[in-house]
Amino acid sequence: MKSTLKTMKKVVREERGLPLNETKISLDYHTELNSKLWNGWNLRPDVRSKLLDFANAWADFAKIPSKLIQDIIMVGGNTNYNYTSKSDIDVHIVVDRNKLNANRGFIDEYLQAKKILWTLTHKITILGYPIEPYAQDSTDSYASGQGVYSLKRGEWLQKPIHGNFNFKTDPELKRKVIYYVHLIDNIIKNKMGPTTIKDLKSKIAEMRASAIAKGGEFSFENLVFKELRNRGYLDKMNNYEKSLKDQQLSLK
Repeated sequence: MKSTLKTMKKVVREERGLPLNETKISLDYHTELNSKLWNGWNLRPDVRSKLLDFANAWADFAKIPSKLIQDIIMVGGNTNYNYTSKSDIDVHIVVDRNKLNANRGFIDEYLQAKKILWTLTHKITILGYPIEPYAQDSTDSYASGQGVYSLKRGEWLQKPIHGNFNFKTDPELKRKVIYYVHLIDNIIKNKMGPTTIKDLKSKIAEMRASAIAKGGEFSFENLVFKELRNRGYLDKMNNYEKSLKDQQLSLK
């Protein structure tokens, strides 16, 4: 229940001695694009070719009609300056979801389920970077200053603008990351039920989506999300939720 999650949050907030000064943030901010993927502003041809192959394979898997695909784009850290060794390559298929002739809510859930199923059953990487698929509506806007590259056209739709960021020394970022790390650890340690972990996952997802919509790639909550992902805490939550579901469906 949500009240259980609220109680657990209160417990975590009351904990003392959180090692703020000892906490290391894995996020980076560079002066150039990822040289493993880019030659200056130009995406390596072999990388582009493989990403297009991937996008077409995922579209076929998700049963997205090719005639509805308006573009295939690359976004996220690897089209900006905040990539790390653990960054995904975010490949989005741009479609007009209204033309899929189904309820919008159903379409969103269906595509999300297809994305999760694909991710669980495939381990495809480009030069060591995992690829993250997504079906994006053609009406979705791009955050100002964030890189958006059309794989289909082989050109930038929007070049990234370099900013003045230093994630590693931000005390508020460290504090929020520590808070969620302790919260997740406490939920698992105390063997909280599936509703609690589901509520937390929903809260983090909603927090991130809202932040990106307002502030883009470098919004505070998205940085928290990325740091939790880099530390393996998103996988930790998913694995715990999966284990609880397996227990519910099992009979000893």
